[in-house]
Amino acid sequence: MSNLFTVRPYRFVPSLLTLALCLAWLLPGLIGHEPWKGDEAETMGLIHSVLSGMPVAVPTLAGEPWLSVPPLYSIIGAGFAQVLAPWLPAHDAARLAGGFFVLLALLFAGFAGRELYGSEHGRLAALVLIGSVGLWVRAHEAIPQTILLAGVAMVGYGAALSVRRAYVGGAVVGTGLGLSFMSVGVAETLALALALLALPVFSPHWRQWNTAKAAGLTVLFMAPWLLIWPWALWQSSPGLLIDWWHSQVQERFIFWSPHAQSWTGYYFKFLPWFAWPAWPLALWTMWHARREQLTTTGIVLPLAMWLSLTVVLGFTVDPSPDDGLPILIPLAWLAAGSTFTLRRGAANALYWFAMMTFGVVAITAWVYWSAFDLGIPAALSAHLHKLQPGYQGEFHPFPVVMAILYCIAWVLLLLRMQRSPQRPLIAWAAGMALTWGLAASLFERPMDERMGYESVMKSMQPHLPSRSCVASLGVNAGARAMLDYYLGVQTLRMEDTHAPTCPMLLVEENGGQEALPQREGWRVIWHGNRPGNRTERYILYKKIKSRQHG
Repeated sequence: MSNLFTVRPYRFVPSLLTLALCLAWLLPGLIGHEPWKGDEAETMGLIHSVLSGMPVAVPTLAGEPWLSVPPLYSIIGAGFAQVLAPWLPAHDAARLAGGFFVLLALLFAGFAGRELYGSEHGRLAALVLIGSVGLWVRAHEAIPQTILLAGVAMVGYGAALSVRRAYVGGAVVGTGLGLSFMSVGVAETLALALALLALPVFSPHWRQWNTAKAAGLTVLFMAPWLLIWPWALWQSSPGLLIDWWHSQVQERFIFWSPHAQSWTGYYFKFLPWFAWPAWPLALWTMWHARREQLTTTGIVLPLAMWLSLTVVLGFTVDPSPDDGLPILIPLAWLAAGSTFTLRRGAANALYWFAMMTFGVVAITAWVYWSAFDLGIPAALSAHLHKLQPGYQGEFHPFPVVMAILYCIAWVLLLLRMQRSPQRPLIAWAAGMALTWGLAASLFERPMDERMGYESVMKSMQPHLPSRSCVASLGVNAGARAMLDYYLGVQTLRMEDTHAPTCPMLLVEENGGQEALPQREGWRVIWHGNRPGNRTERYILYKKIKSRQHG
């Protein structure tokens, strides 16, 4: 009995350490700042429309249908905002919804790692993910791709589990496909489905009766996700459903898009930085398995998912790193499979590279914080304040204490870590957690001023009419969403209508020219920009009343 109680608790130490690293990496930055420019501002506009009582079946941004993504994140983000309304503003609560789905992605990625390679590899897959450079910022934003990450991880786990537990595995796969479809749309779901169809072709493990049973459960659990919302959109407006399908297929794939370009291999080109350090570890796994193990589940499943996602997304219009986030999941599984076969020299090289890299990053972060908030060194401080004029640096004890604690925890972890095959991945993941902890604590204020819209919207507010309409020209979707979120103003876009009755016109100018452009029949009553952004400027015009001649 003594052995039972003295030995067993230590079995949980690696799992607890992994959980602590995941939370230390994930939690900072989820609350405490405004919606930032880009996808997060647009997503918050969609969530604000749901909170304002707009029909949930029709994604709406600033009063207009917005069909680029299905409404699942908007609905769940609005639910988080309503539940947490007594304690948090809506944008912080919505960001917590994204954090919840990232945590689900880490959990199911770990489950899949255990299923594919053994119990020791589950936490390693999660560590590879939090160590991936491409996930560093995006995991902390309120964007629908966080649901997609969870869906991809569930599909992989369910497919691996279906070999021995068909019904549970099929149900998980169907749910994962449904989440993927309702998060971003058709292309990612198609890529996952093609990967599943390839499994029995390349591996005998999926050529059995269990596979057929799992496929039946997959269809059953996937069908509600694929049918209910499109049916509700059709009931609301058949034309909108047709427009949504057109945007998901004809406009997104290069085969049919009028703006089509040839396939560029984009998602192969950006992997060296985006998927570091997963891709070299994944290559080692493939190399080590090249002779006898290429048909095992641990090779075929992640390789099929990675290839399918990379190729299918490569045929979409305007590829971007954000769209490539799901590629990180299968690469993390392959990378986790390399841990116990990696040669000692390579493992030590990664370990020391992690220590030196993040040591330099930490020192640099403190120097830049001192320049930003304390004015020391003076030359660097002057340079930074030229880049972001108007920023008032001041000392805030709480974020500084948090940053110090992150540094202390990182050093203690490195000092106490024993040499083992897992040590390089733990060191790299801890370094990424340290880097994000420092960024979120020391630089959240200047980043908030640079990337947020609150100050420029509040500056515009006194000049806006209380009742009459406001037209807009060239204003990006994120800015229109924030205008609605902060001020309750929904502009009529002149790209769709001339809006001749509106006495006010809001224009976005890009390019950094100093002179304010004049418009015949209008006069400038306000202009402004986000602090530190010199190229994006907003100008508010008021229509000049024509004089009546008798």
